[in-house]
Amino acid sequence: MGVKEWIYQFRVSSGMFRTLIHISELYLASEGTVVLIDEFENSLGINCIDQLTDELLSAGRKLQFIITSHHPYIINSIGFKHWKLVTRKAGVVKTLEPESLNLGKSKHDAFIQLINLEQYKNGIGLEVA
Repeated sequence: MGVKEWIYQFRVSSGMFRTLIHISELYLASEGTVVLIDEFENSLGINCIDQLTDELLSAGRKLQFIITSHHPYIINSIGFKHWKLVTRKAGVVKTLEPESLNLGKSKHDAFIQLINLEQYKNGIGLEVA
């Protein structure tokens, strides 16, 4: 509203551009699409990170998002049943269920335990399925 000319991409902040990309993926991707997003929170401002996360979780479409993140809001918004622990040693990649590590009951406790695991120092990531 009130904009008389097109706004070109180079004039849009990286956070706004990334937000537009994620919203586009959410609504324009074909059913059954798998969307990979590494470090989901990168460039997203505090004014949209929660809304965008909630939108992804509540979209009700047949899409699969595999997201890595260190952001507490994102981690706390996604239930344990969607977590996969991914480990890598050299060329061998394995996934573990969070239950196999006896993580704490709260997501915060679980996250603190994860970052203190020996595997974390040797190539570990959190995958959301």
